[in-house]
Amino acid sequence: MLSISLCASRTVETMLFRKENIFDFGIDGRKINENIIGIPFLFRHIAPQSKVLDVGCTGSPISLQLAIMRYNVTGIDYEDYGFGHANMKFIKDNFISHDFGKEKFDVVIAMNSIEHFGLQYYNKSELLDKQADVKAMTKIKELIKVGGQLIFTCKYGIQELINASGKPFVRIYDESSLDVLLSTFEIKNSEYYMVSDYKSVRQVPREEAAGSRHYRNSGTYAIACINAIKK
Repeated sequence: MLSISLCASRTVETMLFRKENIFDFGIDGRKINENIIGIPFLFRHIAPQSKVLDVGCTGSPISLQLAIMRYNVTGIDYEDYGFGHANMKFIKDNFISHDFGKEKFDVVIAMNSIEHFGLQYYNKSELLDKQADVKAMTKIKELIKVGGQLIFTCKYGIQELINASGKPFVRIYDESSLDVLLSTFEIKNSEYYMVSDYKSVRQVPREEAAGSRHYRNSGTYAIACINAIKK
């Protein structure tokens, strides 16, 4: 029988249960987060019974969900994940500097995580590395088996760097910067979504998403969802 161990911390409880996988709870009520878009896209496209690496897994239920579905999952993040499962291994480390040895994966997933890499809001070293997302994607390609799969989601629209609490927080990719980031992969499926006022979601053409601007306070932004194969 497969066993699940759950940390009793309030952070973990909020991530999986109080957010119900898809909501944030702010002072003005529930707000949609990216999981309501990314999780269905992932489950529609992920190869069955694969060996999976989840890059930037903390704050998301995906690693645990995949483990329960009998995928062989490794999750990596520099913050504690808080969950355990017989089919899941968690690595607390910096993804870019971590040594995976000769290990390779059928699928690597990066769900709204690469957009934060190297930015000072998350980077404990307080150093800004504007190329950390490119470095991370290069490493992801190295870790995927030939013909293996990348499932990737990110903020999308008019390119900019968004600050929070006075520090760089998230990159918004435009068509050109996203194409560069994914240039070594063959894109099989791509979908684009608009979130409005943190309350509603609709699928839109890439052109419409590309013209959107990220309004963090109003909860209006676009998300790109990519299913790609290592060339």
